[in-house]
Amino acid sequence: MLASQTTLIVVDAQQGFTELCPEELPIPGGARIVGAVNALLAMPFARIDATQDWHPPNHCSFIGQRDNLYPPHCVQGTRGAEFLPGLMTERFHTIWRKGYEADRDAYAVTAQHPGFAALLRAQRITTAVICGLALNICCYFTARDLRQEGFEVFLVEDASAGIDVPQAGLYQQQTRLEALRLGIRYIDVATLRQQLRIA
Repeated sequence: MLASQTTLIVVDAQQGFTELCPEELPIPGGARIVGAVNALLAMPFARIDATQDWHPPNHCSFIGQRDNLYPPHCVQGTRGAEFLPGLMTERFHTIWRKGYEADRDAYAVTAQHPGFAALLRAQRITTAVICGLALNICCYFTARDLRQEGFEVFLVEDASAGIDVPQAGLYQQQTRLEALRLGIRYIDVATLRQQLRIA
C-alpha cells in the first residue's frame, strides 16, 4: 500500500454517535476509537478526508419524521454534531458534510457528493482506508461505493465501532459478509502501519 496513492477517510467521528450524547445515537465503544484514529491520522497518507453528519432538526430519518428510524442526532450546530474530543482534526484536509437535506439521507460521502470518486482519481488515489462510526453503516456504505468505483478499500476495525439497527435492517455480521464478498478488506492499525509504504 503506497501512502502517496492512499486516502484516509474518517467517517462521522462525532459525539452524537457516542455515549457522550446518550440521548442521540450512541454506538457501544464509539468514544474509545479516538486513540486508534489518531494513530492513523499520524501516518503519511496522500490526503485525509473526514465526513460529518450535519442533519437539520426535521431530518427524514428521525423518529417522528418520514422514515422514523433514529433518534435525533448530529443536528447542525449542536454538541452532537461536533467531532470527538481529542481527535486530531487539524490533520483533516477536507471535511465533507452530509445528511444536510431534510428529505434525503446520505450514509456515504459518495451519496451526498457524487464527484468524490472522480476527485480521488484525479489525484492518483487508488486506495481508500476507512475508519469511524458506524463500521457497518456509514463506513461500510462509503467503502462499498468506492469499491464499486474500482478502488482498493480497507476498513480499519480497531479504529471503528459498529451497531446493529434492526429497524433499518442493518446488522454487523451481515454487513461484514457483504463487504468481504465485494473485496473490501478488514485490517487493524498495527497491520496497516506495517503495510503502508512511502514512495
